[in-house]
Amino acid sequence: MLPETSTSPPSKASLKAWWNNFTNAQKKTEGYGKDEVAHTVFGKPLKESLQYASVQISTANSNGELYVWGYIPVVVAKCGLYLKENATEVEGVFRVNGSARRMRELQGLFESPPRYGKSLDWKQSTYTAHDVASVFRRYLTQMPEPVIPYDMYHDFRDALAKEPFNQEEVITTYKRLIRQMPRPNQYLLLYVLDLLSVFARKSDKNLMTATNLAVIFRPGLISHPRHEMSPTEHALSQRVLEFLIAQQDWFMLDIPPPPPNELLGR
Repeated sequence: MLPETSTSPPSKASLKAWWNNFTNAQKKTEGYGKDEVAHTVFGKPLKESLQYASVQISTANSNGELYVWGYIPVVVAKCGLYLKENATEVEGVFRVNGSARRMRELQGLFESPPRYGKSLDWKQSTYTAHDVASVFRRYLTQMPEPVIPYDMYHDFRDALAKEPFNQEEVITTYKRLIRQMPRPNQYLLLYVLDLLSVFARKSDKNLMTATNLAVIFRPGLISHPRHEMSPTEHALSQRVLEFLIAQQDWFMLDIPPPPPNELLGR
């Protein structure tokens, strides 16, 4: 933990260093020591890994025409599509870990050039829904910084903590905050929220309510080193994420397509 007696706020570099140490410890306890996988995507900054391991995400406009609205990591897109098509009724899909051996193998595919998993054919593989869900969750957890950047962490929390609570005002605030996020983070957050909302809508089958999903995905989506050891602080972050999952349609509809020829600064 960062020292509680510090009289000045920690720098962004020190926050990232703390988070790296925290997630590296998690990797080792879960059987992912640094010698087992040559990390080129997992544990790397989002914008860096997108330079060589990204895919386009398309959606339809009001006229039914498809347009590219963003770019996300290959591992997120491939695992997300598999999970939407095969795992929405699997009980505890994000809560139960997959096979450590198969997870290492699958992670290795997403870290291997030149395709970084783009050519993976799920129908020809033996991976289970729990394997895929675990690797999907692991990618987010091992990012050096959560999807909602540290410098926006308090803004997202303050919006929901404000009294009296007004849902329309909170939705308007989150629309503004999401638009202010770096585009790579914005795209990734919206994709993950959309995926989690699909599972929340089938919670009668998979037991993955928005509340349960918020608990599981909080570390990778909205967390902060200063609060990581404080369960009372986790509760507000989980409420924020639960709200974002439940209201995700508002945020998806609010996001315009990227400017012409934009490809994450490439």
